[in-house]
Amino acid sequence: MSAESPRPPESVLAAYGITRACVTTENYKEKKGVWYVSHNGETKVLKKLSLSPARLRFVLDAAEHLRRNGIHIPAVFTTIDGRDFVEVAGDIYILTEFIKGRNPEYDKESDRAMIMQGLASFHQASRGLRWSDRAEAHVQLGNWPEQYTRHLERIARAELTGPFGTEAARYRQHLLEIGYFALHRLERSAYADWVEEVRREGGLAHQDFAAGNLLVDRPGNLHVLDIDSLSIEIPARDLRKVLLKVMKKRPGWEHDLACSLLHAYDQVNPLSKAYYEVLAIDLIFPHLYAGLIDKYVRERAPEWSEKKFLQKLQEVVKLEKTKAEALLSRALLPCALPAVGNHNHRHRTAARKGGIAGV
Repeated sequence: MSAESPRPPESVLAAYGITRACVTTENYKEKKGVWYVSHNGETKVLKKLSLSPARLRFVLDAAEHLRRNGIHIPAVFTTIDGRDFVEVAGDIYILTEFIKGRNPEYDKESDRAMIMQGLASFHQASRGLRWSDRAEAHVQLGNWPEQYTRHLERIARAELTGPFGTEAARYRQHLLEIGYFALHRLERSAYADWVEEVRREGGLAHQDFAAGNLLVDRPGNLHVLDIDSLSIEIPARDLRKVLLKVMKKRPGWEHDLACSLLHAYDQVNPLSKAYYEVLAIDLIFPHLYAGLIDKYVRERAPEWSEKKFLQKLQEVVKLEKTKAEALLSRALLPCALPAVGNHNHRHRTAARKGGIAGV
């Protein structure tokens, strides 16, 4: 199996009774791979997953629960002897249905509404989830304060060198202040109540409910792909990530657009005023800046040039600045939510004055 054209082990295909198939590599990394397998006039998707058998059983149990509740997720085929997956040399493989369709587009209003309402349906359908004794659930409930603190400490300690580091350091103190403000507000919010609700009633976060992981078929059904990272978590994690995905395609934070996206979600899965405030707090936290700093310091994108890092930094800082300005001074609709910054005049004033230097 060459690095240029990796193929799955033949024993994996044989376990499904597949021989003399046309195998096309969709993407491949050391621990993950996706192949299209054409056999007897039918195409299926073979995936190599970076999951333990117990964690995969949780994903499969969750997928079955979601399907029963109306979410379109590709079916998983069993092997000749009835197994849900194949394990070869410590690697896990599953064979799934191939879905023909198009990815929704963030620039289309109708597609944005479809994504948000699809996410709302996904969250609703995940309630009441139960899994087998052999499954190991991925639980993220209650760890936001620890995550915020860890991100802030990494930002503060990061050795910022070179042109990127010099530029990134200009924004560090202000974004640290915003981050610690969000942490303080989170501790006074309904976050703990939301966590306990999901712990009691069940609920899933997809963690990457992005256009690239969604397909719209010809009848207009939304199919949810790549569910390997499913976790027990409050819906706000998915909402924050989707909103930021959309806004990264824009010149900056567009508050009216954010409100319209949440309105579409709220039509299917309404949230309380207190829970929207939790979401607003999570949006204020400088996740994008923290992630970019971590990527640079830990060399997680070796293919990126210094110039590309600088370009990404300017985009990230502008988005961090504009969303902080909006969320510290305005309500995050559809709920009549008071501005998150109402209790901290210093942070509101800094945001209004464009406290992030050089933007």
